[in-house]
Amino acid sequence: MVKTKLLIIGYSSFAKRRILPSLKRNKKFNYCICSKSNKIDINKKILYKSYQDALKKFKPDIVYISTINSLHYNYAKNILEKGFNVIIDKPATLDLKSTKELLKIAKRKKLFLAEATLFNYHRVFDIIKNLYKEINQVEHIQSNQSHPFTKSTKKIQKKYDDCEHDMSPYAAAIIRLFIKDSHKSLSINRNYFKSTKVVKNFYIKSNSKTCTYFGNFAFQREYNQQIIFYTKNEIIYSPQRIFALPYNKNLEIILKTKNKIKKIKVKKDDCINNFFKLVLSSLNNKKYSFFYDTMLKDAKIRNCIKKID
Repeated sequence: MVKTKLLIIGYSSFAKRRILPSLKRNKKFNYCICSKSNKIDINKKILYKSYQDALKKFKPDIVYISTINSLHYNYAKNILEKGFNVIIDKPATLDLKSTKELLKIAKRKKLFLAEATLFNYHRVFDIIKNLYKEINQVEHIQSNQSHPFTKSTKKIQKKYDDCEHDMSPYAAAIIRLFIKDSHKSLSINRNYFKSTKVVKNFYIKSNSKTCTYFGNFAFQREYNQQIIFYTKNEIIYSPQRIFALPYNKNLEIILKTKNKIKKIKVKKDDCINNFFKLVLSSLNNKKYSFFYDTMLKDAKIRNCIKKID
């Protein structure tokens, strides 16, 4: 079997915790890592210090960019211009203009380009969507995401990795996935770290014709992740850890109707592996519109969030 060659640029915490373990379980990829800040280590597959050398010598089929947020755009632009397919950690860029520019290059050169907002590729989301068809129209959605945070504000500011940059891709994905009609209004409230413009937490509210959405996203709070869906007669509770679902655990959706609880079992699934399956299928068929459209829709929503003071 011919394996797809994947070059990872950057040895980020997310790559170590989530991407690399998934790739080790996946037999369809031959991967290696390029990292400026880490020593060459054959056992860890860190084989290059320079991405130019890696592109020339490894000749990847696709490049996964997992650097700090502020470097995403320049890396992606240069690598696309050199003719390589690209995946970028979320957020792919820091503004809508940059996203549109990358998509323009990818389309012109007929290359694959995707943003890796990975949580929604788990089977649990298909089950929730199917529940939509069986019950009344969802009228309100609420999401909560918070976790303790220990980074200094200086590091956060340098990396463009504050709460809004880190978590607004989740808010955008929820709106894209579950609110089909366009939002009529969007409001946001931010709290900042003391004496800085670094966002510590934010609250977002979106109204459409049929549904409202409220999202609570925060650093420096007790760990919590869940999405709750309200209809006229039912409440659907997603599993906990919904934005970082473990690949090796059975999960549970709770459907509450008239104070009666029904537990819906969800078998083990790997959202990252599912994402890469779609990536390989897209590459084989040379059909990239799904990933293009998803990336642009999320960037537009994040742009709306960013513009509100």
